[in-house]
Amino acid sequence: MSFDKLKGKMTEVHISQAKLSEHLGITVQSLNAKLNGRNQFTLEEVVKITEFLNLKDPVDIFFDPSVPNVQQTISKQ
Repeated sequence: MSFDKLKGKMTEVHISQAKLSEHLGITVQSLNAKLNGRNQFTLEEVVKITEFLNLKDPVDIFFDPSVPNVQQTISKQ
């Protein structure tokens, strides 16, 4: 997940952590933990964020496009 891209998009559309946490129905502290990688977003939260921030390419933000090392090792065998 690209936390920097999500934070950048929030800044771009002038949405504070307080506003986004209210929209998600979670505390600001909980959102902050998720934005800093200490907790994960639920699928429902990802959908709500995508709609609320009008994200055109949420996959770019919420999913890492690189192949994990485990998959690389398996495919080389």
